[in-house]
Amino acid sequence: MKKQNDSGYPVNVRNFKSLIDLIISFGAAYKPVKFSIQLENLQALFNKILLALKVVDQTAREMSTAQKMRQQVFYDLEAFVTCIVGAVGSCDIMPGKVEKFESLVKKFRGTRATPAPSAPESPDAPEKPAARTNSTTQNSFTRKQDNFAELVTFLEGEPNYLTDELDLKVEMLELMVSELEARNDEVSKTKSAYFIARIDRDKLFFEPVNGLVPCTKAVKKYVKSVFKASSPEYKSISGIAFKLRKL
Repeated sequence: MKKQNDSGYPVNVRNFKSLIDLIISFGAAYKPVKFSIQLENLQALFNKILLALKVVDQTAREMSTAQKMRQQVFYDLEAFVTCIVGAVGSCDIMPGKVEKFESLVKKFRGTRATPAPSAPESPDAPEKPAARTNSTTQNSFTRKQDNFAELVTFLEGEPNYLTDELDLKVEMLELMVSELEARNDEVSKTKSAYFIARIDRDKLFFEPVNGLVPCTKAVKKYVKSVFKASSPEYKSISGIAFKLRKL
């Protein structure tokens, strides 16, 4: 996901609240015809923005949790595959089939082991350009899921794969495939929710005419026209800055 600097949002919210408070102090003299900058509509916009910011924060936390849980499951999977390799080696499976299985294991692992889990994937972390190598491709979460499913499919068709270890039985491996799919799906779902929340928030801030930033510009123009540029009313709001960003 492309990195975006969110530092301007709290500043805009605080300054918007200050602007509204000053407008209230103007009393009945503030009576614009323009619907979007009427006091009650500015207050309604402010409340919508507060709610939108909460939704962004909530969806960001949910996405971070889903990413962290997925990262741990896939990290544990590396050692789990090693256990499966040991189980296959202890079974009476023909060498040619063992060789095929080992090739699937190499495909699953790529050229390096999955790194240990550290901090959760940041919601706004910039995507690093991936080198065009087989190893990079194989180590993506979705590809790991698919390659592990290939291992399990192979064992499903091997009647001589017999083990007394409950977690290594084919039935349990099938459940693991479902778990990996569920983790990937959860990350995808929470990422989508976070993306939509950001879009909804940005519309409230920057949408032409009715967004926070365009409204504040219109408010300043109106106050300047009513109270004049030299008035204390206009001077009190003219210096309130709002950070701009295109949609």
